[in-house]
Amino acid sequence: MAQRYRTQFDSFEGLETVVQAIEGFSQERFLASLHLRNSRNLTHIANIDAQVLNAIASLQTQHAQLVDFSTTFNSQFVTKNNHYFSSAHQLLRKIHSGVTQMKSIYKQFTPNSSVAVRPIMAQDYTAPSIYERSSLSIAPYTRTLFDLNDYPPEVQRLWYDMARFFEVLRDSLLVCLEVIRQEQYIRRDPYQCTELYHDFKEEHYLRIKKNIHSLRLNTSEFSPYNNPAIDLRQASDTEEEFSQKGFHNLEFDDVCTLATKELVEEEQRGIYTVEELQLFAEEREQILVIRHIISNFDEYLPENPRRKTVPADYVACLMSWCKIPLKKNLAFVTYFAETYKKANGQYKPPSNSAVNVKKRSSWKGISEFEQLIAQWECVEIN
Repeated sequence: MAQRYRTQFDSFEGLETVVQAIEGFSQERFLASLHLRNSRNLTHIANIDAQVLNAIASLQTQHAQLVDFSTTFNSQFVTKNNHYFSSAHQLLRKIHSGVTQMKSIYKQFTPNSSVAVRPIMAQDYTAPSIYERSSLSIAPYTRTLFDLNDYPPEVQRLWYDMARFFEVLRDSLLVCLEVIRQEQYIRRDPYQCTELYHDFKEEHYLRIKKNIHSLRLNTSEFSPYNNPAIDLRQASDTEEEFSQKGFHNLEFDDVCTLATKELVEEEQRGIYTVEELQLFAEEREQILVIRHIISNFDEYLPENPRRKTVPADYVACLMSWCKIPLKKNLAFVTYFAETYKKANGQYKPPSNSAVNVKKRSSWKGISEFEQLIAQWECVEIN
């Protein structure tokens, strides 16, 4: 049977197919399916009913667990049960007994003859879904001449119990579908994904804060070659890009290691940003001076009632005074603009091209800029 039909449905589309199949279940289809096999007797019917009753008991418990799990699943960046599985697979694990029993039911109520499926299967042949082919669901069927009341009690009990089973299973699968829809919605929002990652880091910080100063990052476990989460973070241009790609797609332990690495780096950085440490070669006292100068840059500008933009030559002079290498010129202009805006500077920062035009090999001999540099040299941060 496994070769004739596909029974897996651990994808969003597969779940939708199975829900449609369950919704197609009816008393008429049930009775028609009973006659697919002539070998069925009342003992066999009673055995199936016993299996269904056991499945209902397990499924009701698992349904409650699924609902509880679904309330937190999308509020976590990754879960301890994520393990690279799709969301559908992960959610179905919560109702595994019901899923297993449903597959068994459909196998027993689906045609298994060479008339129903191809006797010779081509290499590229894809087996049909059992949930679409079964007369229990949406496949064509032949109505019986008798009503349910005309059948023995064993058959009537099986009908009522199968109807109960499919009702609980349908409710569980609808929970799965809703959770996956929410997940897809969240993944389209880079800021929400990033917020979830930040929440994860904050929770992780509480776990490691007592030992954070004793952690060393020069070990193999923090190498991107050994950790897919760190590798993805380094390959992503922004934290938002990483968060979108990593949301529910990474191992919990791998993200813990990434969070540890970033938290240790942030702790070591203190009040300095990554950009500042990269731009100014970790000269931390000088960073505070430069940050102060940019934040108060309007105080160094000569009065000009028509001014709308920060003079590009002033920024070029500051870049030269900071000894910024050529390859980091753009990064410096970007840092200047961001820091100046954050400090509520009243003018528009110059563009990178405008600053490049104003660059000089030396600012000596120009009294305006010699006085400017002299002011910068006197800045002290207490």
